[in-house]
Amino acid sequence: MTRAGGAEASFLVVPWASATTEGAENIRSELLTHNPKNVEVIPHQLSDKEVTLLKNKIKKINGIFFSGGDQNELMKFILKYDLYETFKTAYKNGVAFGGTSAGTAIMSNPMLTGESDLSVIDPSKTELALGLGLLPENIIVDQHFVMRSRFNRLASLILGETQRLGIGIDESTSLFITNDEVAEVIGPTQVLFYRSASKQDLSLKILKEGEIFNLNK
Repeated sequence: MTRAGGAEASFLVVPWASATTEGAENIRSELLTHNPKNVEVIPHQLSDKEVTLLKNKIKKINGIFFSGGDQNELMKFILKYDLYETFKTAYKNGVAFGGTSAGTAIMSNPMLTGESDLSVIDPSKTELALGLGLLPENIIVDQHFVMRSRFNRLASLILGETQRLGIGIDESTSLFITNDEVAEVIGPTQVLFYRSASKQDLSLKILKEGEIFNLNK
């Protein structure tokens, strides 16, 4: 909250990963406990005029948070309202972005769609699609990672891809990234980082709360 402007901060909560705004309203309530200037949940249905107003609002906002659900639905709305480049430009201009579950998945491009075979280590069994891609292009991120045993699908996408970094974020934990470089773990569980040196060699680092990872090393 402090890094997004503190008491003067205004936030938008994006609910489009879910058919309802319940999750987004919960996030709004939590943000309001920190006494920001304003927190607004964006409606699902927007007229052309409202989209134009939203684009202008995004240019002036301090923070944007994507609630959970289905990342594929979230991306459909982003593309439907022609907000792909608007969000990316806002990020480059210093707007703080956050997301939970599906809102985490879209942070990389490509993004995991959620369709995969977790019984094998095979990239052909894991589906990828266009993501918002706020993270550096060599990064792919997965969520609910340890709790839902998603090791195989991220490992399959990293193995042999020597330039790619895989990040698995567990439930109730987040990764705070500044300058596309410094990543700090916040929360009670872990964040896992995968790199590969060959098609048979996979390295893994497991970080806990307060520990730092340099995304460029």
